[in-house]
Amino acid sequence: MELKDLGEFGLIKRLLAGQTRAAGVIVPPGDDAAVLEVTAGQRMVLTCDCMVEDVHFLAKAQGYDVGYKLLASNISDIAAMGGMPRYAVVTLVAPVTTSVAWLDDLYAGLRACALEYGVAIVGGDTSRGEKIMLSVALLGEVTPGRELLRSSAQPGDLVCVTGPLGGSAAGLEIVLGHVHPPEHLVREALACHYRPRPQVAAGLLMASLGARCANDISDGLASEAHEIALASAVAIEIDSASVPQTAATRFIAQAVGKDPLDFAFYGGEDYELLFTVPEQTWPAVQAALPAACAVGLVRAGHGVFVRRGESLLPLARGYTHFR
Repeated sequence: MELKDLGEFGLIKRLLAGQTRAAGVIVPPGDDAAVLEVTAGQRMVLTCDCMVEDVHFLAKAQGYDVGYKLLASNISDIAAMGGMPRYAVVTLVAPVTTSVAWLDDLYAGLRACALEYGVAIVGGDTSRGEKIMLSVALLGEVTPGRELLRSSAQPGDLVCVTGPLGGSAAGLEIVLGHVHPPEHLVREALACHYRPRPQVAAGLLMASLGARCANDISDGLASEAHEIALASAVAIEIDSASVPQTAATRFIAQAVGKDPLDFAFYGGEDYELLFTVPEQTWPAVQAALPAACAVGLVRAGHGVFVRRGESLLPLARGYTHFR
């Protein structure tokens, strides 16, 4: 058996088999981030994420863009838990031929994102390698009892997202040279791809207003919906007509002969939040988060389904690493 036979989630399950929960661990592996009780009444949120050259970014990418997105992706995990990001350490692996100017640019992007979201970069490590590989470990804080967990969705909840989806995938089509839209659409799509906006404020508001669970949309709406459905032992139904998308995303998808919804379901790296909320709580959440949209329902059962007109069809999970 090889790694490609296991896939990402099979590998994670195998690596965690037999692991016992240590004292102070409130939320163990299996969510966007771990939750740890440091002292009575004080809980920390811990996550890590990596980016690898030719897997997450192209060699021609600007260092600033890579650095900004690297930290933003970690911040999004903290946001999905209803937490506030605080402290980061950064690991850099790079070939000896790497441009020092590119590395300066990389850390300028990291620092810009850190400043914007109130994160302090407090250390890290460096090493030599064949390709550029980057990793961030990020520590945050969360109010006890307000953690947003994947396992908390309940039948009857509304399924919602904090904003438009598919924009990063549309931007990637421009980066790859597959489409050359008007300049204003180029700016909009590339901003989605290179400057994702982690929804920290939205996560904090949702947690305070009674949202049940959340997941950050890093691998596409389909994959994140499956994670919630599996963790909560429920079925999720998504109405395709309700999924929000920008004009730029729709234009670019159609220009390359793709269904715009495929960008939302499978494109990934939007870093909006997918969350569930009791129906009676939705008006308060919607008033506080005007960009949020209800896109479906949680039902009893298993799996994820998409409604297109009169048809209700199973929704494939989408991207996973190693497969």
